[in-house]
Amino acid sequence: MLIVPIENRPDWSRPPVITLALILLNIAIFIFYQGSDEAVVERAYQLYESQQLLDYERQPYLDYLRREDPDSWSDLSNIDDEAHQSAVLRWQIMFDRTFDQHLRTLWPTAADEQTLHWQHAREMFERERNQLSSYRGGLTPAEARPITFLTSMFLHGGWDHLLGNMIFLFLFGFTLEAVLRPHTYVLMYLASGLAASALHMSFNLGSMVPVIGASGAISGLMGMYLSLYRLRRIRFFYTVGFYFGEFRAPALFILPLWLGKELYGYFFFESAIAYWAHIGGLVAGAGLMLLANQSRKKFAGELQQQDAHDETGEKLKEVQLLINRLEFEQAKIQTRKICQAHPNDPRPWQQLFDLHKGQPRHKAFHQLVFDILKQFVAKGGDFHRWHNTVNQVLGEYRGLSPKIPALNGGMCLALARTYWQNGKPDLAADYVSLAHQRGGHSYAMAKLLNEMIPYYQRRQKTEQAAKLTAILKRLRPSITAPGPVQAD
Repeated sequence: MLIVPIENRPDWSRPPVITLALILLNIAIFIFYQGSDEAVVERAYQLYESQQLLDYERQPYLDYLRREDPDSWSDLSNIDDEAHQSAVLRWQIMFDRTFDQHLRTLWPTAADEQTLHWQHAREMFERERNQLSSYRGGLTPAEARPITFLTSMFLHGGWDHLLGNMIFLFLFGFTLEAVLRPHTYVLMYLASGLAASALHMSFNLGSMVPVIGASGAISGLMGMYLSLYRLRRIRFFYTVGFYFGEFRAPALFILPLWLGKELYGYFFFESAIAYWAHIGGLVAGAGLMLLANQSRKKFAGELQQQDAHDETGEKLKEVQLLINRLEFEQAKIQTRKICQAHPNDPRPWQQLFDLHKGQPRHKAFHQLVFDILKQFVAKGGDFHRWHNTVNQVLGEYRGLSPKIPALNGGMCLALARTYWQNGKPDLAADYVSLAHQRGGHSYAMAKLLNEMIPYYQRRQKTEQAAKLTAILKRLRPSITAPGPVQAD
């Protein structure tokens, strides 16, 4: 069974840089660090075979297996072909590190020459085999080192393991990275991975099997994601056997379902999956996000804006139906109501402009343009959200009407300041020139020009700098800076 949220899509205008960096880091470690594992296995195998260690260890291993794992012992005993049995035994013995420890109990204190040879050959083999990345960097509960809690998060057991984890890292990471501050995101990712490893180790204290993979940390991202949306109903994709589909549910309702799935796997399936690591990551991630109160509140506000955006879109579809029926006056009334209800959304204002631009001589048309520009230059306005709409409105307005009363001196100066503050110097220069022609406030204009002229001078744009300097010189005789207020 698989349940994956499909509520949102990546916003490539704000690419998830940290998430992509984590993905590339995991891939690079797998290729350039773990890429030598195959050669290590081959050398270990050749050493084990050349030293004829199976001759020494066949019977001790079968005795050990009969006591510790009767089912496996039975399977091996039922292999009639001796060569086949030897091949299976060799691979099992080579990577059974619990048997390493068992062997030490079999060697006598005063060893004979044959036992000494066995001990020496075994130590050489183990040194070579232990060069595997999973043994050096993986978290082995029975002999855990602090650093392996971290390094184990960046190791994987194969391409399928790696790619599966990286897909889920991207699915959850791009949303969380947009919500959390960069350092908070990284710290919460690592903290979830550490919590996952700690819980896994607490349930496997004597195990010599190393645990590797980013799935514990990624489970943390999954828990964070559900905790971020909390009781909001979001879309999920599911597969159960050959059946698949999607459904909506409150996000946090899925957390116990995911936890139950991991517990079911632990108790009823024998596999190499670290179920307790997944559980630890899920719980840690959900808890950490609940503590990130400021980020959750910010995200909740963004969701409210998104809901309002979607509501506005639906209402504008109704306006379009009125337009299709040529009910233009009713369409204007309805669009004006949408503008009043959602003044910070440029889309209804754009629609209202399109409805009025067929009558460019009417006073209502000019007043509407002024209202649109006033929204744009307001302190609370979202420049990037409004920029394209205002550029289109201004371009059409200045071409439609020989008189442009909406662009009085004050408005032109406000437009110039807005463009300048948002990294559009050439547009700012255009409107500061127009502000001068249309009688903008001299002192405020001079202040803006004193900021803009050095910018063009530093970039050796002499023609533009000279044009602005000429405007400033013409302003100087009329500039009267506000003086101090004196008490009577």
